[in-house]
Amino acid sequence: MILVTGGAGFIGSHLVKKLQKAGNDVRVLDDLSSGKKENVQGAEFIRGDVKSEIDVSKAVKGCEYVFHLAALIDARDMGDDVFKVNFLGSKNVFAAAQRHGAKVIFTSSAAVYGEGTAGEESSLKPLNDYGKSKAKAEKLLKSGFIARLFNVYGPGGKSVINRFVKGICAGNGDITIYGTGLQTRDYVYVDDVVDALMLGMSNEGVYNVGTGSETSLLNLVTMIERSCGAGASIKFWEAKNEIQRSKAVITKIKTIGWSPKVTLEAGIGRIASASSGHSA
Repeated sequence: MILVTGGAGFIGSHLVKKLQKAGNDVRVLDDLSSGKKENVQGAEFIRGDVKSEIDVSKAVKGCEYVFHLAALIDARDMGDDVFKVNFLGSKNVFAAAQRHGAKVIFTSSAAVYGEGTAGEESSLKPLNDYGKSKAKAEKLLKSGFIARLFNVYGPGGKSVINRFVKGICAGNGDITIYGTGLQTRDYVYVDDVVDALMLGMSNEGVYNVGTGSETSLLNLVTMIERSCGAGASIKFWEAKNEIQRSKAVITKIKTIGWSPKVTLEAGIGRIASASSGHSA
């Protein structure tokens, strides 16, 4: 049995489907605060909270692997809530996994690095509560697989790409950019992320999961306009606590057989297709 915490959410539901397709029995622990139960059909489902030691212990029991994805994901400051879920929740999951002899695959975040291009040995300088909570949670995990995810996107996601595609392709073209639009991110497609996480079942250590390329928001808008054949009307708002540059060094994860397969252009096309009602 394999447990996926947060399995009803965006990345989690894609992971659950891939694990099931590979012939695994899957159990999901999710409080449905943002995920949907219909996302995980065919999996054993426990509605529960990672902040509850009882819920977590029940979910982990009998599992060989634990994919810990449950988290508050807004990168802006959220104070106590983000600490309770992302740090204390992780503490509960890691402790239960250790008690039951399960291996942990943990989704951390590029937010632990703060600014710039980062390899796994780069110093951790998180700029917000989300990044700080993930960095602290990492220190609790003594063994297992830690995936530092960069900006994950894909059909069903809530990334800036999804919002821009909705606004430009399916809406009236109105989109909002916080800051100058020159800030860059490393956008990695959800299917590639799932492949990386599954490698965690047979590998140990900390790995970046990104593409090794950075794209500015303004360039992203241009790519989406080209994909949709529609124009954007951009409103600029002041940014607070915003990282200006983010890019992964992915040399290490390539050594265990992973590299991104879906280009940004192709990924945008899949989201545009899905948002227009066609299969991605």
